[in-house]
Amino acid sequence: MESREPLRIAQTLHYIEPNVHQQLSLVVPCHNAASTLRTTVLSVRPADRTEILVVDDGSTDGSLTIARSFEPHVRVLSGPNRGVSAARNTGIAESTGEWLIFLDADDQFMPHTIEQRLAVAAEHPEADVIVCRWQELIDNGNCTTEGPVRAIDRAAIEANAEVATAAYVWAPPAAIMYRRTLVEKINGFRLDLPVIQDARFLFDAAYHGARFAFSDHIGALYRIQAGSLSRRNPARFWSDCLLNGMQIEALWQTHGVLSTAQREALAIIYYHSARGLFAAESPEYFEAIKHHRALGGRLPRHSRIAPPIARALGLRSARQLLALVGR
Repeated sequence: MESREPLRIAQTLHYIEPNVHQQLSLVVPCHNAASTLRTTVLSVRPADRTEILVVDDGSTDGSLTIARSFEPHVRVLSGPNRGVSAARNTGIAESTGEWLIFLDADDQFMPHTIEQRLAVAAEHPEADVIVCRWQELIDNGNCTTEGPVRAIDRAAIEANAEVATAAYVWAPPAAIMYRRTLVEKINGFRLDLPVIQDARFLFDAAYHGARFAFSDHIGALYRIQAGSLSRRNPARFWSDCLLNGMQIEALWQTHGVLSTAQREALAIIYYHSARGLFAAESPEYFEAIKHHRALGGRLPRHSRIAPPIARALGLRSARQLLALVGR
């Protein structure tokens, strides 16, 4: 799937003078993405008044050199390795566009997606978030194959965007366009959720009252890599999910008693976090169970059976025992 097109910057990128207000800013956070960065940047076919910022996050593999080969058509910012949230926040601070898209350095845009998203924004001047469909790219390290086309759960967003994005609705950053005024309300990507920071940002958008509009086109190719952090370190991924749930619960509690829908969303977060932490044999499993139990209501079978066994035998022995009996 990756483009073999030679580098033709003048033909593919529209030069933008720095420090001039643009309609759209593309922020590309980059850390050791030399194998994909060129293809990612060349996939952008920007409309007029679009700026592209590549924020190199302490790469050691030549990514910065590749990024700078696109100057001055692309603004390149660099600094020490501080994580993707910090890189995106740097891009937000340095960008000028009324709208922002965060394009990861291993993902790609489909042709004309920028124009189509901006057209939807013009049709829906009340909207703060524009979401399109995306197609997965399955990268097993040796080859990349096309995966399914995905779309955000529009009905769930329209029913209750805050609850939906808390528990079960997500889209990759490349498929989402955010209005700057909303991004400024959110105050950037969270540094304390390094694995699921993009999912939390979407929730924070809903929490701050974002109005959503939808563009029914495939606008991005989202790469799924076998070596991604969520797959390489599942304990860290589920720890992030647990912390995210605790933070969301604290936010909701500041507004009073939790609603039934909020309790159900939190129960989903805590249950799946507990199952993931149990499988990873992480002691944080017991914290997830504690928060799930505190919500009240009947616990699922696994959440009733596993904790006493894990406390008595330890997490590894409990996991092995329950695997034998199919629980």
